[in-house]
Amino acid sequence: MPITDREFKKIIDEYDHRRMVHREEAHRRQLELYAKIPPLKAIDDKIADISAESAGRYIQGDRSAFNGLKEEIQRLCTDKYSLIEKYGFPRDYAEIRYDCPDCKDTGYINNKRCHCLRQYIINDLYAQSNIIASLDEQNFQKFRFDVYSEEARDNMKKVYMAARNFTDKFAIEYTNMLFLGDVGSGKTFMSNCIAKELLDKGFSVLYFSSFNLFDTLAKVTFNRDRNIEVPSDTYRNVYEADLLIIDDLGTETPNSFVRSQLFLILNERNLRQKSTVISSNLSIEQLKDTYTERVFSRLLSGYDMFRFRSSDIRLSSV
Repeated sequence: MPITDREFKKIIDEYDHRRMVHREEAHRRQLELYAKIPPLKAIDDKIADISAESAGRYIQGDRSAFNGLKEEIQRLCTDKYSLIEKYGFPRDYAEIRYDCPDCKDTGYINNKRCHCLRQYIINDLYAQSNIIASLDEQNFQKFRFDVYSEEARDNMKKVYMAARNFTDKFAIEYTNMLFLGDVGSGKTFMSNCIAKELLDKGFSVLYFSSFNLFDTLAKVTFNRDRNIEVPSDTYRNVYEADLLIIDDLGTETPNSFVRSQLFLILNERNLRQKSTVISSNLSIEQLKDTYTERVFSRLLSGYDMFRFRSSDIRLSSV
């Protein structure tokens, strides 16, 4: 289900707490420097005094109050940093260390949600779907070719290399992937490999089983659950995540709402140049029969298609 208002407030509270912790840590490091480098506090006090004095003079009408102030502070800072480094500390030792330097742990840049906040929200959705635990075992490092039959192995090596290439060039090349194959042939495993790799690189990744995706959108659209965030927020996540994974397309009930929403998602993400990975147990012919011509055309023309040729590897690897 989408993130609730209460859950969103909890995330913002966590950002507030994070900033407070980092300020306290920086203050402790500052006190440590003062204790180990006695002249340092006098320099900081001097910087504070001349800044306050210049501000006071400016308020009283002295328009030349700030003349030369920048150069004087720069000189004092140079002395300060030289002293810190002389005692074996990095010059930024006492500065605040943010988890996200881009937004300085506020969650926002120019009143827009920072990528870190978007990923935080998406991680909450991941936690609800229980996929995070899967990524420890389902990743490229754990991928095994020996679970495939000999005749399927060469094909899976090509799929594997295509998936690695997809993640390697993700930041510079817009592509989409469509995985087709029987149940248990490794489609979800490969999707999770891609998800783990991109999450580790700092991209936002949103995973939905096909059933859960359209069930969530139905709840939002028809307001079945009053305890959810505004609809636009759910759709924003689906449209704007760097990567959207739709697993097991075809397991949902294919009605007019599903067909229209699927086309809307594919179209919007294409317009925004946001990549999508879709897996399905359906054949090409079944996809064409199940969804509209517009959806099928979008999949056929906008997705690199890969067939997973194998018997159920979950059985053969037990």
